[in-house]
Amino acid sequence: MHFGHLRAAEEVREQARLDQVWLLPANSPPHKQPEAIAPAAERLRMLELALAGQSGLRADGIELERAGPSYTIDTLRLLKQRHPGSEFTLVVGLDSFRDLHTWHRHTEIPAACDLVVTSRPPHAVSPGPDALERATSAIAVREAFWYDSDIGSFRHRSGHRLDFVPVTAIDVSASAVRTAVAAGRSIRFLTPDAVATYIVSHGLYGAPQSA
Repeated sequence: MHFGHLRAAEEVREQARLDQVWLLPANSPPHKQPEAIAPAAERLRMLELALAGQSGLRADGIELERAGPSYTIDTLRLLKQRHPGSEFTLVVGLDSFRDLHTWHRHTEIPAACDLVVTSRPPHAVSPGPDALERATSAIAVREAFWYDSDIGSFRHRSGHRLDFVPVTAIDVSASAVRTAVAAGRSIRFLTPDAVATYIVSHGLYGAPQSA
């Protein structure tokens, strides 16, 4: 969890006019090696520390309740069951959207909720009729949407929207933060102080357990 994540979440919340943005750490991310990341409970705690006192942003541990890979479509269905009066929008970075066609039951995702694709440094997104073509070469994904000039956005055959929302390019990555920690370098101003302190005090990512 770093300031790139937090700023992107805040700008998407504002520009997409969302009541809240919920950040969900995956229990077992299918596209990442388990040894490269902290245990799920630790990542949830760091997220809670980062969002403490912040309105409009919320940490949710729903994916930690399930064993095995954390598939987005399963999480969406569970969220809708638990919050039947709510409408959900899935927010993903451009890098993840480009891999959408490789996700588990990916064709069901845009049928389940609206989608927002946001910038992922060094690559930015911008709205417009050609935004989808510029974002992905996956034919299956392109053919699932059409551009609705009346709303200035894309539509899925289910009626759900696909929007491209640019955000401030803060070129910080979680892997860069982990690398800095392992090398004993400062991560101040890359992540909230409470998170940096937690990483050191718990010896995460090879951090020396010192003040």
